[in-house]
Amino acid sequence: MSAKISNLSELTPLVGSQEKISDGVLGFIGQFNVGQLMRPLSRFKIKGIQLKIVLSALIMSRFRGLSVYAMCQSGQLQIDENTLYRMMNHFWMNWRSLLYGIAMQFIRITKQHGQSNNEVKCFVIDDTDIVKTGATIEGISKIRSHVSHCYHLGFKMLLLAYWDGKSLLALDFSLHRENRKNKFGLTDKQTKAQFSKKRSADSPGADRVQELDQEKPSIVLQMLKRACRHGISAAYVLMDSWFTNDTLIQGIRKMRQGAMHVVGACKMDKRKFMVNGKELNSATLVKANETRKGKKHYSRKFKSEYMIVDAIYKGTPVRLYYIRYRRSKDWKLLLSTDTSLSFVRVMELYQIRWTIEVMFKECKQYLRLGQGQNTDFDGQVADAALTMITHTILSLQLRFKDYETMGGLFRDTQNRMVEETLYRRIMQAILSIIEQLLEILSIDIDETISLLIEDSDKNQKVINLLITVSQASTTNIRSEMVA
Repeated sequence: MSAKISNLSELTPLVGSQEKISDGVLGFIGQFNVGQLMRPLSRFKIKGIQLKIVLSALIMSRFRGLSVYAMCQSGQLQIDENTLYRMMNHFWMNWRSLLYGIAMQFIRITKQHGQSNNEVKCFVIDDTDIVKTGATIEGISKIRSHVSHCYHLGFKMLLLAYWDGKSLLALDFSLHRENRKNKFGLTDKQTKAQFSKKRSADSPGADRVQELDQEKPSIVLQMLKRACRHGISAAYVLMDSWFTNDTLIQGIRKMRQGAMHVVGACKMDKRKFMVNGKELNSATLVKANETRKGKKHYSRKFKSEYMIVDAIYKGTPVRLYYIRYRRSKDWKLLLSTDTSLSFVRVMELYQIRWTIEVMFKECKQYLRLGQGQNTDFDGQVADAALTMITHTILSLQLRFKDYETMGGLFRDTQNRMVEETLYRRIMQAILSIIEQLLEILSIDIDETISLLIEDSDKNQKVINLLITVSQASTTNIRSEMVA
């Protein structure tokens, strides 16, 4: 693939004389036609500098792994930091439109160069904690971590991503706050000290502020409809148990004349499914089918027992996949609105969902997601959007430069990159151990991997613990065999 930029001289103000950015990185920025994407905002200028130049400067700071302030102080950018912040804090900047433009350019480029494939296409939905330290940040609240079960100051970031069979692209996101009934977990003094500003009611920034307190299922449906309007289609929407509910299922099944299906983990709670004219919860269904001949099967590939039950959930036909790993006492549940899927196929599809967890980890570790302390909420939106845009650019370079790892993309600009992506490290170093220990310890694979991805320190501690327990278990088994 050719990596040329139409006018490389336009980007020379970005780079100081003592620091040279690789042509490859600039070339891939150029492939996305940043100037064309910024054309709707061409009437806005910041101190006479074109917005595409300012945007490219902000993207380059992400490549360096530096804050805007640190990048300017290092002399690597010849643009005043206030100029960059003005663009980030501009409530007329439509970051959602720009992120979609970047994703659409990615799809266009891969098709042009024969990189499109016949693999299944999926939307992936998930949220992540964006932890902050400043209570004066506009719109901040106390959020509860699903992983650590603790409260932190910050935002919840809801992301819609698109799996094209090889890469995961960020399409859309929103920032949310929690604890609305409890004054967002803040004291009156903290609330009063928060930054605030006036915005035009019809501006993109005002829309983002409105999303802060909207329910996530409603936002998810809006995001999916927006993606369809952009011409991006998928066969499945993948989600974890926090999102698998009747509101989303019914809303998704109404889109595209029912061509899009849901595959998601489901809580083993008291919700009821209609089976053979009776409303039964999961505990009752498992008890009724566990002892029935021909209902329980074993999968060698996933080392688990499973049962399949066809049911109606709130008027929607679904297929329920009850899963129990060997010697585990608890059954897990996957739900699909595609009632033709086999157990192996639904498991393969659900595993794609983990790519969004990997994206969150890479963006936080390498691209400074959530590290910006801008008190202006527009700046917080810009910070997240710039991270996702940079990740998409790097993903394209990964596709065409034959790098084996995401870490390789950063090797010229950041010495702290690792040789393999988090995905490969987890898959190689953890999953094989977990599969062995599931039989002995009944480890919940979803909760364990979430823990490993969210917290780097716990990542290593859990790895060490699993290895130690595995070694001890092996030693005990061998001792018993000898005895």
